Amino acid sequence: MCVLTGKTVVLVLQGERWLRQGHDVHVLSTRHATLAVSTSITQQLKMSLSAGPTPNLTPGSVSYHQYDFLTREEDVEQAVTDLVACMKNGHLYVLLDEAFFDSSQKPGPAHIRLVSQLAQRVPHLYLWCATVYNDDIPPALQTQVFTVPLRSAPAVLREIQQGVQGYDVVHDYSDSGVPAPGDGLSVIQLSHHGNAHTGRWPLDCAQCGQDIAAVLRRLGVGSIVANSPSRLSYSDVFVLTRSDDLHDDVTDEAGRVTSPASGVVQGLKDAGVPVSVLGDQDRLHNRARWEGAVQDVAVAATDTVTVAWYGWVKGLERRVVAVLQGRAQYDDDEGRTDEKIDLQDRLLAVSRCTTQLITVRTPPVTTTTTPSLTTTTATTTTTHATT
Repeated sequence: MCVLTGKTVVLVLQGERWLRQGHDVHVLSTRHATLAVSTSITQQLKMSLSAGPTPNLTPGSVSYHQYDFLTREEDVEQAVTDLVACMKNGHLYVLLDEAFFDSSQKPGPAHIRLVSQLAQRVPHLYLWCATVYNDDIPPALQTQVFTVPLRSAPAVLREIQQGVQGYDVVHDYSDSGVPAPGDGLSVIQLSHHGNAHTGRWPLDCAQCGQDIAAVLRRLGVGSIVANSPSRLSYSDVFVLTRSDDLHDDVTDEAGRVTSPASGVVQGLKDAGVPVSVLGDQDRLHNRARWEGAVQDVAVAATDTVTVAWYGWVKGLERRVVAVLQGRAQYDDDEGRTDEKIDLQDRLLAVSRCTTQLITVRTPPVTTTTTPSLTTTTATTTTTHATT
């Protein structure tokens, strides 16, 4: 089942409203990290159309537009040109999730330019953007902040909130005023430690993959329970890491394995868990296959556990999420501290979880105990321009 985060649901609801009013809706993907969520929004809107027309009204249509503002700056002007051509009587209706407006780093300036040019060229612009960050919002956008948590269990929210509170540009959660019916499932903590474990980090360790698989079996993931609404499918599970250097077996034209799967992937497979991997090798060397895999994950097309860098699944949620501790090469290059990494993991990976959180951590060298996991809450900002 495909599940969307709160801010993304707001965009879908607004898109459905426009469709019922007879307006065409345009969904933008502006970089690789938004491919999954933009695909999912598009699918949700098309499903709402297929559910049945509004009486006495012809609904609008849904169009998907894909660009790459990170590597092709000319895509901004192309997107503006394409969208202006889609105007009807000067009206244009656009949805953009995972917008990023920080002017100091990409793709912030590109998004700012997109908003500015559309506002200048479209007489009646209805542009709704959603972002987790609140810095450098263009003045053309009216801002509404949503801070009441609605989806994740309290036990998970406490883990997320530690990450949220570590960022000045992220709004903290506010109290909903409605007590939760329960605390939810306790966080399951696994340790990358012991003779059977290999590699510096859980991502490289087959035993960690098998340990995660054992937890999934205890949770009943993939078991056949007839007519059970609470049944957990493999597609209800994310295994997330902060490194995009992960992959399944790489084979040559003759089918020979030239590079074995990342350790945690191999461990899951050895334990009989069906796996889909969103790694960077396919993105760099087989773009079409990688995009197809991302789109499959976006709509939960296959019943497999998704192992991915958490940047590829922004805007999506799963009922069960395993978060692997680790450092990526870019962390060392940028001198990022372990504390900063932990905050990011909570904000961007733990926040993908609605029900059961699993953490896999490497104990400090000075102790044999597994440190407790801190938490943060990811709040979201939805902005829109009406001109």
